[in-house]
Amino acid sequence: MTHEVIMPALGMAQETGLLLAWRKQPGDAVKIGDVLMEVETDKAAMEVEAQADGFVTELRAKEGEDVPVGAVIAIISASMDKAAGAPTEDAPATPAATTDKVDDTPRVAPTVAKPTPQIPEKPKDTAPPSEGRVLASPKAKRLAAEQGLDLTRLAKAGHPQPYRAADLDHLKGMHASQADGGQVGAASQRIFARASVPAAPFDEFCDWLAGQGAVAADLVLATFAAGSFRSATGLQTLAVSVSAPRKPSRIFQDPDRCGLLDLSEDEDGQHADLIVYDLTASRLTEAELAATHAPTVTIARGQANLTVSLSATREQLDDEVLIAMLDAFAGRLEEPLRQLL
Repeated sequence: MTHEVIMPALGMAQETGLLLAWRKQPGDAVKIGDVLMEVETDKAAMEVEAQADGFVTELRAKEGEDVPVGAVIAIISASMDKAAGAPTEDAPATPAATTDKVDDTPRVAPTVAKPTPQIPEKPKDTAPPSEGRVLASPKAKRLAAEQGLDLTRLAKAGHPQPYRAADLDHLKGMHASQADGGQVGAASQRIFARASVPAAPFDEFCDWLAGQGAVAADLVLATFAAGSFRSATGLQTLAVSVSAPRKPSRIFQDPDRCGLLDLSEDEDGQHADLIVYDLTASRLTEAELAATHAPTVTIARGQANLTVSLSATREQLDDEVLIAMLDAFAGRLEEPLRQLL
């Protein structure tokens, strides 16, 4: 006994349906309710479930193909041994319909082994989509919309269709700032510098502040970084974001002008002009983080030194300002008492 799977009608005026993907292949066992394929029309995309138990013995349509509504696109048989339409060495892959009556007389099984049904290979190349049309599963389209991803970028890059959720990882990996011509603008190019200073002066200074009931070390670093950044850029107002492992990010307005004993968090949560990552309490001995929406300073601890890195884009800082800022910051770490003068 066989069951014919037809292209369903998802709309009143629908004439064809686009077969996005087969979820089952010839030889797979299916049960009623299993997702058999993904189909799309002009108005909707949906997963089509199997309406019979058995085995998939034949697929008559390719992924990416427009199929008329009502056309038979697959066959589900009760068993593989009685697979209707399964191609063998002596029979064509798609046998013609026959009108011969079935002989109900019991027959003795032949002694020779039954030929194993040959499962048609899945076509390697799907039919090309019509111009401007992107073939994707409903899940891939939903996730792309939620994450603000453009599936047409995959098509332009020649990534094979139809797209599934796993293809979104490839899309995410494509350089976001890459222009159509494949060139990255000079303003988006990253610039980076690193310095190393002895850790002892800074550690002794923080121990002294702790005895005065002052702020923690990460906020001292933010204060030093703000003063260095202001001296290099000439900014009148400066918001600094401070982050450290296992601590929430905080923003401080002009921390270098408040005094270390009067430093308080800016509760307005405004956009930061400078980002400071304090990694001195972590196992990292060096870090090189990518620049984000603002210049980024990282401080990590080695055996006896502090490694300071500054990362930015040319749109944020030029080479001269970046070098001046990092040099001033390293100087404050070497002579922290300068901050109190």
